[in-house]
Formats: sequence, C-alpha cells, structure tokens
Amino acid sequence: MTDKADIRGQKTVLIVEDQALMRQSLRDFLQEAFPSCNFREAADGAGSLEACKTYVPILVLMDKCLPDVDGIELTARLKNLYPGIQIIVVSHRSGEAYVKQALAAGARDYVVKDDLLTDLIPAVAAAIGIPPATYMGTS
Repeated sequence: MTDKADIRGQKTVLIVEDQALMRQSLRDFLQEAFPSCNFREAADGAGSLEACKTYVPILVLMDKCLPDVDGIELTARLKNLYPGIQIIVVSHRSGEAYVKQALAAGARDYVVKDDLLTDLIPAVAAAIGIPPATYMGTS
C-alpha cells in the first residue's frame, strides 16, 4: 500500500480528527508543504475505516481521542487490515507511555499537537517519501 497513488498519480493522506477546525488546519498546513498529495478527511473511526477502503491512503494522521474509538486501538486495526499503511498518531496527550502504546500498535510516529509546527512536516515527509515543497526554504 505504501506506493499507491490515486488516479491522478497523487499519494493520498487521510486526516482523522474529530474537530473540524483542527482537520481543516492540518489539511491547509500540509497542502502547502505537500501540494502533490491528495488530502482526505474523516471525523471518527467509522469514517476512517470507510475512507481507507475507498481511497487507500499512503499515510493516516490519527487523532488519539476520537468519539467512537481510541486512535491507538484504531491504529492497530488499520495496520492489521492494511499492513503497508503508514500512521502518525497526533494528540494533545504527551508522555512516553502514549508514544510506546502508539508504536506498539504499529504507528510510525507520534506527534504532540503542541509541537505540530516543528514536528509534523518532517514526520510526514519521512512517512510518504516526498520532500516538502515549501517548508523552510526547500523546493
């Protein structure tokens, strides 16, 4: 799954976040840095499962706290269904225990929302294998 692209040749990134404003902010932030990617969104676990089935994303940005499921539990489920998918857990919650749980569930990385501006772009670039287009002067 990691080399899949949509019909336009773009790699798909799924943003799973229950707060609409945060989803849109993440999408806008990442779209500027990765204009060659196709961004999709889901507001909960059920929506993310449907979106993964429909769009076959290369990467999922997974909120830890979703209204219908714990994001780390959903990470393990998605990795079981789609072993090649890359997942970055994104959460307000920090702490080594959360990071260990996420990595044990199959997440590639764990980014704390307080550190999004510094940590998210490099984590996404590493996960999808595309250098950011407009981040820190790179092109």
